[in-house]
Amino acid sequence: MPTEIVLLSEVEPTSAVMVRAAAADHPDGTFLEYRDGQIRQFVDAQGHALLSVYRSRPVREAREAADAVHQRPSAFGLWTDMAVPYGDRGPGRALADAIAAAVGGVIADRV
Repeated sequence: MPTEIVLLSEVEPTSAVMVRAAAADHPDGTFLEYRDGQIRQFVDAQGHALLSVYRSRPVREAREAADAVHQRPSAFGLWTDMAVPYGDRGPGRALADAIAAAVGGVIADRV
């Protein structure tokens, strides 16, 4: 089972922004999109999955969203589900953090 994390931000992580964030540590990796961009995935140069990113959704009830994560940020308008492959909290988590930094968001562990 993958490790579920969430990106909380005010800015949606576009494909272009995420690819730029990944380029520093994974220049030979691959970026894939499925279902018209609803599911996006990063794969390293050896073909191992790094991170799956799902379509961002607006947060309608901030209190309920904040209750679903361990660290509660002070403000956010978008919720973006992400998944790191089971047993790998290294490269995939680092990529998620880089994407969060690129959009001024934070990564939080799901409860």
